[in-house]
Amino acid sequence: MATKDEPLQLGIDIGTSSVKLSLVGPDCKVVHGPISSPSNAVMPSVSAPHDGCEQSVWLIFQTIEESLKRIGSKLLSRVSKIGVTGQMHGVVLWKSKAVSLCEGALQLRSSDVSPLFNWQDGRCSPAFLATLPQPNSHLRLATGHGCATLFWWVRNHPEYLDQFDYAGTVMDFFVSALCGLDQPVMSVQNAASWGYFNCQSGTWNTEILSSAGFPTRLLPKIQEPGSRAGSMPIAWFGLSTGTKVGVAMGDLPCSVYSVLDTPTDAVLNMGTSAQLVRSMPEGFIPDGRTDPSSVEYFVYFNKKYIAVAAALNGSNVLSTFVDMLLRWCSGLGSNGPSDRDQVFTKLIHLAGEVETDLVVDPVLLGERHRQSDRGSISNLKPGNTDLGGVFRAICRGIITNIESMMPKEELRRAGVERIVGCGSTLSQNMILKEELERCFQLPVVYRDEIDACVGAALFVQSTDWS
Repeated sequence: MATKDEPLQLGIDIGTSSVKLSLVGPDCKVVHGPISSPSNAVMPSVSAPHDGCEQSVWLIFQTIEESLKRIGSKLLSRVSKIGVTGQMHGVVLWKSKAVSLCEGALQLRSSDVSPLFNWQDGRCSPAFLATLPQPNSHLRLATGHGCATLFWWVRNHPEYLDQFDYAGTVMDFFVSALCGLDQPVMSVQNAASWGYFNCQSGTWNTEILSSAGFPTRLLPKIQEPGSRAGSMPIAWFGLSTGTKVGVAMGDLPCSVYSVLDTPTDAVLNMGTSAQLVRSMPEGFIPDGRTDPSSVEYFVYFNKKYIAVAAALNGSNVLSTFVDMLLRWCSGLGSNGPSDRDQVFTKLIHLAGEVETDLVVDPVLLGERHRQSDRGSISNLKPGNTDLGGVFRAICRGIITNIESMMPKEELRRAGVERIVGCGSTLSQNMILKEELERCFQLPVVYRDEIDACVGAALFVQSTDWS
């Protein structure tokens, strides 16, 4: 347990819908938090009304400051390092001197900063992406990725980009503001998530980009995750002048870092979507080809990689099923439960009493490696249409879909001995737990949450910035 005089590390996670903060002590224990504050930053997209997904940077920064107030200056005055993480792929554009840290607050000139075009932005259709040059990268390019979004602006409204000097993730912009940097820096993790970045050389595909008319002048300088970006020039909400700040890291690697205790563990994070992750051995280098595999290799820490099977279909499938039931009940004039949580509780109870041979492939949104596929039901018979059985079949299908992306045989060959199941979706649903354990045939331990802010604080704590 940290004493009242020992230094602390602050982790800040700038997520899609919220900001999370935590303080970690020298014994690697969480001293305070994680605390979560909704950013409520979504704003209408003027440039792409039907497909765009944009957020207010000002509201995000305001949420960070409000969260710091909740912690208080007494604890924040002990912080020696800040680790920043957050939503990968997205892009913010800004002018020089668009933001400054003065009088204890971030002063942002909104007219000098674009919205955050985040990872959910859908303006880059498959047809548009097909017109872009092939990246020199082992990772797929998709809509919502920073370079793809910037290419959309180049092709549709190039004059919009002319007014800005820099681009980066929202975390890069925040770190730049916090340290008063003349030029933004970006970690290898976030650069890889943008596309057109070669992880082996650690460089942007500048020749490919330039030849296609891409404004490479906007691209940040690259640093290794865990390296120091700078220091705070003045005090801020109790944080002292000179507090060291790391280059912003990706939320997926930081989330995994917070719970991955040993290379023999795999991590299953079940939220709206789902990710099954395992570590790759030291020295592993991914194949340079971009292919439609269900597994991609993301940059982790200390020049290592993690294998990631990222499913688009997770608890969102269960939510869709519950919403469908509620609509059906309403249409029939039923007096059944109208509260979603009550319906979930009842479904879990009913499913716990039955087995089923009904087969549901619940890929309502398709998957990145099978984009044209949609959900289906098979082996439907008069005797297997009970509500509990259908719910169990959906839960089984969610787990089976994930296992098809990273099969249990592959996990065993890689030396995985245990799965760490994370997220409230798993911890609150015993049917998903049962199907997970039945499908993978490996021991499973459960943790309620997986927190990128904790991972960010823990990793900067492990680094030497002297």
